[in-house]
Amino acid sequence: MAGIRALQRRIKRIEEAEKPRPSPFALLFGSFDAWVERDVLPGIESGALDQRDMIAVVAALRAWETEGVWNAG
Repeated sequence: MAGIRALQRRIKRIEEAEKPRPSPFALLFGSFDAWVERDVLPGIESGALDQRDMIAVVAALRAWETEGVWNAG
């Protein structure tokens, strides 16, 4: 019986390790869109962030978010 319990614990660890981890944006802001709404758009509107640059930055970060680049390590 102890062998079965050990096997169950091992399987559970393997399954947990295979689950996708939430992105840094999800952990820090709830979602990528929440970050854009909370930090990027007000920064653009106030002139603190350049609109053209931030469009490129947000597009690149959104691609990383979608592809799970943070999870590759």
